[in-house]
Amino acid sequence: MGTEYFKNEALRSFWSVHVEAWRRSGLSKRKYCRQHRLSGGTFDRWLRHLIDAEALKIRTELRREERRERLCKKRGPVSKDQRCRAVQAFWAMHVEAMRWSE
Repeated sequence: MGTEYFKNEALRSFWSVHVEAWRRSGLSKRKYCRQHRLSGGTFDRWLRHLIDAEALKIRTELRREERRERLCKKRGPVSKDQRCRAVQAFWAMHVEAMRWSE
């Protein structure tokens, strides 16, 4: 099966529901497939594909979080002095803009 097969949203949804139902059922894959008249081989392929996609999402999210943490560590916390200067600069620009609009 090509990768296009796994991109079909209807099939993806169908198999996602069955994989989740199987996980919750406590049955073996073979017994679950037999009860629901599903092909064991197709179930296995979708299971691998869906697990790989799920793992990829989790890995991507973990990398994003690590990147955010690294950026926060690089920047460090903003000191109160810097924060005060930033607020003063904001209000100075605001007052200047008000003067220009008169």
